[in-house]
Amino acid sequence: MPIHLLKLIDKHEVAHGTIVFVFEKPPGFTFKPGQYGGFTLINPAETDAKGITRRFSLLSTPDDEHLTIATRIHSPVTAYKRVLTALPIDSQIKFAGPTGTFVLHDDVTVPAVFIAGGIGITPFYSMIKYATQHQSPQSMYLFYGNPKPGDAAFLEELTVLQDVHHPFKLIATMDKADSQWKGETGFISEQMIRKYVPDLMLPIYYVCGSPAMVTALQEMLAEMGIDEDRIRVEDFPGY
Repeated sequence: MPIHLLKLIDKHEVAHGTIVFVFEKPPGFTFKPGQYGGFTLINPAETDAKGITRRFSLLSTPDDEHLTIATRIHSPVTAYKRVLTALPIDSQIKFAGPTGTFVLHDDVTVPAVFIAGGIGITPFYSMIKYATQHQSPQSMYLFYGNPKPGDAAFLEELTVLQDVHHPFKLIATMDKADSQWKGETGFISEQMIRKYVPDLMLPIYYVCGSPAMVTALQEMLAEMGIDEDRIRVEDFPGY
């Protein structure tokens, strides 16, 4: 697997507790939307038992000028995330990748149903943005669950992508939203999926989020009669 040194050129908060990191992209570097890499801190000021490397899905697309990732900072904060969020601009980090098979299927006549919880949105954001950049005719449905709109990273960007790329449908749902929220409410459910997906047996389903969320949704899809060969999942240790 190739190893690169990446220079940090920007970092900013995009939702409550969610930070995007923007790195220079090595010359000639390419990947498939949905893939990830290992990001290793160089001589960190502190470490803990979880180590100095984490896996992050690439948020950017192969067409983008830079490489970007996003992570959610939540309590308790690990030593890795404390060091990462404190990295000064122009610092370097070691990157191994790309790798991973959680990528979109090739047949554009087969719809894709994406189910994301929280920061699990990152591989799907790359896939959807890339499909928009290339005007893919493939039908895509994104079920995106968060507690509140302020917690939902890239909600505005995804809404814009839906407006400009009509094969893409965004279904955002909040389980702790106030009365001003006009979208779906509650957790992603069988009833919600049936409401928006016209032929349940046709798409390939992709699920990404916390291990507990991924397991629950995988079981729900199986109970709905979706063939296990049409269900693809991704979760990250230490999520």
